[in-house]
Amino acid sequence: MHTLPVDRALSIYGALADRSERKGARERLSKHLMQLYIDGERNQHRLTVHGLSYLRALDRENDSRN
Repeated sequence: MHTLPVDRALSIYGALADRSERKGARERLSKHLMQLYIDGERNQHRLTVHGLSYLRALDRENDSRN
């Protein structure tokens, strides 16, 4: 079974950061990773790592607003 980088990143980040999935995070992450894929990144593991970095940035952005 193949797990998509979006699902893998959300699962790993949720476990490591001990945070639930934020509203809209899946959609934003999907768009971000799709753009990387369109730009030529085909390695599923690298896409997952990019996804983890992106989720971390989203959390920092949300934390700084609060």
